[in-house]
Parts: sequence; structure tokens; C-alpha cells
Amino acid sequence: MSSTQTISNTIFILFFIFAPVALADTLDSASFEVKMSTINITGGNKSSSSYKLTDTVGQTIQGQFDSAGYIIKAGFQYIYPLTAFTFTISDLDLDFGSLITGTPSLLTNILTVTTGSAFGYTVKTIEDHSLRLISGSTTIPDTSCDLALPCTQTDATPWTVDTRYGFGYNIQGTDVDVADFVDNTYFRSFPIQDVDQPATVMSRAGVATDSAATVTYKVNVSGSQAAGIYQNNLQYIATPSF
Repeated sequence: MSSTQTISNTIFILFFIFAPVALADTLDSASFEVKMSTINITGGNKSSSSYKLTDTVGQTIQGQFDSAGYIIKAGFQYIYPLTAFTFTISDLDLDFGSLITGTPSLLTNILTVTTGSAFGYTVKTIEDHSLRLISGSTTIPDTSCDLALPCTQTDATPWTVDTRYGFGYNIQGTDVDVADFVDNTYFRSFPIQDVDQPATVMSRAGVATDSAATVTYKVNVSGSQAAGIYQNNLQYIATPSF
């Protein structure tokens, strides 16, 4: 029979901290008191036909100071409005209507992203399941594109042959991987929730202002596809990077 012992050591560390003299300014009257590390004489925006100047006058230390692990920007001119992170989808309800066998149907919507983050953002996508009959389990399979060069959930390839059936998407626009989505004939299949990882469709390593990309959804069915109403849900996950 063996036993496990836990040995605990307590280490006492003694610190001596000697605070240096701190310099600050105080302004006061009968109705107010202002305590600040420094009081500026003036600051603001100046401009003419030939120059534009932002300044901070009277502050003890101003400017940008940086080292490994931090950046300090001190002074009026470093105070700018923050750009909020926004993500919009132009159309949330896509209806292909009646499908004709061997004739691809296309629908589109637009993804738009704005971020002030210096590290950018990523948009990923995933579906809850393949297009499926509302009243059953029959599905329209996700596309594998043309037989000569099949596509995957992360690699787009041409889908131009009308006897290749399924459901997939193409994306064109700002912050899209053009090495993958070479043109509007290159498609991917959607990854499936709880089975696959979301696939990246847009990304940027920096500030973005109204970055927009158009997603084209394509469905093509064979004559043996069961009649009925098919449906699924697509998710787009937009994440800013910090």
C-alpha cells in the first residue's frame, strides 16, 4: 500500500519600497479643485492653406514612448475617436424558389466589416446541416465542384459543369483570399456544425473601413432529387483581433 504526501513550503519575501518624489499640479478656487499630473497651457488643431498642426503645450512630457510590451501616447493629439467594430449582412433570408434540374440557381448577399483594431478581424462561416427537407431527412448534398479538381470546405475549385450537383458558395471582394477564390467560378462547400471547424471567408491584419465582399450561393439538383422544401441555416462569425 502506498501513500502520497503533500509537502507545503511557505516562503516569506520582504520588499522595501522607497517611493520617489512625485510631482503634480493643483489648481483650486472657492468652487473647484483640479489635481493633475500636469496642466497644459494650450492644445488643439491649427491649420492654414499650407499646413495642419495638432499640439500640446505646457505638458511636462508629451509624445509617443514605447518599449517591449507597451506603447504610451501622451498629449492632446493622441486622443482620437475610436472606430467601432461592426458587421452587417445585407440579406438574411435567401429563397431559391423552384429549382430546375440541371440548371444551377444563384443568390447573393453582401458581408460588410468595419474595425478600428490595429490587428484586424476574421469572418468565418459554418452551416447547421446540408440543405434538408423540412419534413424529412433527405438532403441536397454539399458540392464537391467539378470532378477534375474537387473542392473542399477550405479549398475552392471550379464548379462549371451543370451535371455536378449540390450546394456551395463563392465569395469575391475586399479581404478575401484571392489565391483561393480565384474568380466567380471557384466554389467551396460549407463546413457542418458539430462535425467541422468554421472556414475563414474574410480576414485582415489591420484597420478596416467598410470592407465588403459578395457571397454567391449556388444550388444545382438532379432529376432524381426528391421534391419538397429544403432548408438550412448559415452562420457567419465575425471576430475582431486585439
